[in-house]
Formats: sequence, structure tokens, C-alpha cells
Amino acid sequence: MTNGLISGIALAILMLGSALALRYAENAGAIGADDARRAIQVLIGLMLAGYANLMPKRGRGVGSLLAQARVQTALRIGGWSLTMAGLAYAGLWAFAPLEIADTAGLFAVAAATLLTLGYAVWAFTACRRDRGTSTSR
Repeated sequence: MTNGLISGIALAILMLGSALALRYAENAGAIGADDARRAIQVLIGLMLAGYANLMPKRGRGVGSLLAQARVQTALRIGGWSLTMAGLAYAGLWAFAPLEIADTAGLFAVAAATLLTLGYAVWAFTACRRDRGTSTSR
């Protein structure tokens, strides 16, 4: 737990430091406001991809073997879809026009979130349904 807390604090300091550095560069005239916005959004997308990539590694073995398998599958699907969404978000903010990056980036993350939640709900209701039918036999 301490290792995760330290890395989380380090990433927060990195994000705040990056935002401050970008603001300073913008005020100094080294970069424009759009460039600073793009850079921070790219960092947000990369952090989403990084955290999502860690999702499957944080699963716990609680419940039946079927429940554990479904939890792990839900974590893998969530990790995969949110990692891809984070990379798409970063890529859009790096290269697409601002209006497209804003809308398409939001759509990519929302679609990945809905896919993750939808699969998790389906898997857990299927697990409950399977458990209910196996106890009645």
C-alpha cells in the first residue's frame, strides 16, 4: 500500500510540476495557450493509459473460482479498453485539431468506460445467476 501511495504522490507532483512549467512557458511567450493545453491533455491521456495498464494486476482472489475468473476478465477488458482510450486521447490531443481532439477524446474515454462497466455488470450478474442455479439443483 505504501508503494502505491508513494508512486501516486510522485505522479501528482509530476502533473502539478508539468502544469506549472507549461504555465511558466506560456507566460514567458515560449509556447502558446493552445500548446500548453495540448501538452497537459497529452499527459492526462498517457497517465490514464498507464493506470489502466495496471488494472489487471490489482485483482484480488475473493469468492468462487468462477467469480475470480470473471473479475480477472473484467479487469483485463477494462485495462485493455481504457489503455487504448488513454493512448487515443493522447494521440488526438497531440495531432488533431482542438475541436476534434476535445470531442473525439471525450468519446474515446466514455466508450471505454461504458464497455468496462457494461462487461463488469454482465459478468457479475451472470455469476450471480450461475450461483443461484447451481445451489437450487
